[in-house]
Amino acid sequence: MSKSIGKGVAVCIVEDDEGVREHVALALSRMDFSVRSYADARELYLGLLKAPCDVLILDLDLAGEDGFGIVEQLRGVTSPGILILTACDDPDTMERCLLKGADAYLVKPVEPRLLAATLISISRRTQGLAAGAGRSTDWRLVGDGWTLVAPDGQQVDLTVSERTLLGLLFERANTAVQRDAITRALGHQPDYYLDHRLDMLVSRLRRKVSDALGTPLPLRAVRGVGFMLSLRSR
Repeated sequence: MSKSIGKGVAVCIVEDDEGVREHVALALSRMDFSVRSYADARELYLGLLKAPCDVLILDLDLAGEDGFGIVEQLRGVTSPGILILTACDDPDTMERCLLKGADAYLVKPVEPRLLAATLISISRRTQGLAAGAGRSTDWRLVGDGWTLVAPDGQQVDLTVSERTLLGLLFERANTAVQRDAITRALGHQPDYYLDHRLDMLVSRLRRKVSDALGTPLPLRAVRGVGFMLSLRSR
């Protein structure tokens, strides 16, 4: 299995055992998954408000709201893939989780390659369903914003500046974003870009995406304002 199999897949882990949480996170990070870890439901919900994930790895026996409650909550408001990773190998519990909306169920301890393969399978399936139901945009940012995904699924890695630029434009998709706002997001004062450095960044990004993916990025200049990323839906 390739060490970079998880590239472009954002994973959230909810596990109250710190040792298990760190072990799983490290194993997945080594395979290039983008990983964020949380100890309980509250931390997870706060994290998802800041950035979504592609697949959630969820323990059942948690302090406060348990894994069953989390599955019910998330299935009502969002559509990440959900993998239950638990020490419980009871068939009734497995059936209950799957009927509530979990995509897969694995019993600890699990071999890292099997875990990775399951995550990839869930990610592909849920992304395909979302595209078919029209719940996602043509273009997406995954892996905490470090990877741009085209409508056909092809991907291209982004630099720090490209990630910052596209993150802001995706956040305000279908709206013209002022040059000054983009410049400040990049960490500079507006006059820093008087020599058209921003235009050069946009031009290089367009060319990079076109060359790598064979399709143009729907990013256009708005005269007298700035730039806009035109997407069909949000």
